[in-house]
Amino acid sequence: MGYWLAAGATGAAAYPISSYTYLLVYDDAKDMDKGQALARFMWWATHEGQKYAKGLDYAPLPASVVSKVEAKLKALHSGGTKLLDGV
Repeated sequence: MGYWLAAGATGAAAYPISSYTYLLVYDDAKDMDKGQALARFMWWATHEGQKYAKGLDYAPLPASVVSKVEAKLKALHSGGTKLLDGV
């Protein structure tokens, strides 16, 4: 018995096509305000935003991925100033 792959397929032999979404972000933002807005959005999407995943037919991020994203986000800066304070 083979498997049929199709987006939105249903049935016992079907499974979702899944992958991570990647963002390419400068680690040293040229514009502090834009850098902070992007970093805060990515932090929200990685944490609070995960509660929306299941309702949108996405799988929540595993804890191991969240911790890796957190480390990268905490390292973002503009000049010598970190983009995320207090996280």
